[in-house]
Amino acid sequence: MVANNAFIIKEMEEKAEKKGREEEKIELTRNLLDILDDETIASKVGLNIEVVKKIRKETEAGQ
Repeated sequence: MVANNAFIIKEMEEKAEKKGREEEKIELTRNLLDILDDETIASKVGLNIEVVKKIRKETEAGQ
């Protein structure tokens, strides 16, 4: 049971870390939208081009 709890905690930590990295990528993408094209951002940040396009569309709609 203790080993199982340790596994669950480790798994939760890994998920939180991954989510944090994704949030950093999204924030970086938002910061680059005004100076780079979508393809370059996707390539350099490591996000799918469709995700970058969606972020651009959401950002432009919010302004």
